[in-house]
Amino acid sequence: MDPKKRRTPGSRPIMYDSLQTQNTDKRTAADEHTGVTTEQSQIHRVMNSRIEEEPDASANRDMGVDAFKQFSPIQRVRKSKNNKLTAMLQVRNEQGRYLEEVLHHLSEFVDEIVIVDDASTDDTSDICRAFPKVVRLEVLEQPLFSEEWRLRNALWQAAISTCPDWLLSVDADELYSTEAKKAIRKLINQDYADWFAFRFYDMWGGRTHYREDELWSMHQRHTATLVRYMPGYPYFYPQQNHHVPRLPPSCTVLPGVCTELKVQHLGWAGSLEDRVRKYLRYKRIDPHGEWGSLAQYESILDPEPRLLPWKEEL
Repeated sequence: MDPKKRRTPGSRPIMYDSLQTQNTDKRTAADEHTGVTTEQSQIHRVMNSRIEEEPDASANRDMGVDAFKQFSPIQRVRKSKNNKLTAMLQVRNEQGRYLEEVLHHLSEFVDEIVIVDDASTDDTSDICRAFPKVVRLEVLEQPLFSEEWRLRNALWQAAISTCPDWLLSVDADELYSTEAKKAIRKLINQDYADWFAFRFYDMWGGRTHYREDELWSMHQRHTATLVRYMPGYPYFYPQQNHHVPRLPPSCTVLPGVCTELKVQHLGWAGSLEDRVRKYLRYKRIDPHGEWGSLAQYESILDPEPRLLPWKEEL
């Protein structure tokens, strides 16, 4: 996870890294309490992973059920089959990086792709247009990165205009594991959960190892990136310039599942020179650590970070 996205101790939890899991021995009791069906358990087994709900998940589930009762149009679109999956990305100056690989990757398992180009000055938009599954591409004339909530909202509005059933929020440097790609149809074709979260790994200096220490532990939490879209439900983004969650926080009140399925984050997988450039950019944008952790910024230059071997299987 990029430092600009990382939550500092004591700050308010946000959707992409606040989904904590319970102990494994609590799962059976939670399933009995919330009425998990045989079909749902089969989905869990198909993913070959531990499925654990966030703290107070049963309360969130009850709140979600109440919402469905109050908003009848929402209840009618909770389909358990034939769901359309739409990936959504915001991009800027991605030529020569991972965008082309990511779009090839997404084209293997999503139905459509929606992209907002934040005023790129290179050939990013041409790369996007080359992929048939990109059904909508909006190119902004002026960048909105300094007002990130507006950029997130622009992407959300572009994506829902294509009438999706489910939305997968993807960054231009993320690759879903083979197991995740295989499981995703089972995840969306059900009527009991409205979001899913995954384990994200910060690959470091290549694709064979990921970083793990007290400042780099994104994979020890869950990141929610897959959400059911329900017309009429109040989705919104907080009006803040940085640290804006990739999905509307109002999603978290609905019932969801934290999976053990893996995603590679390649943002730090490049050369040392690339990491130094990112370090300098973060220090320029956030010199006092207002939006992120100064200690983490400095750790980008650690000459001997703790690295662990990457294993795609669960």
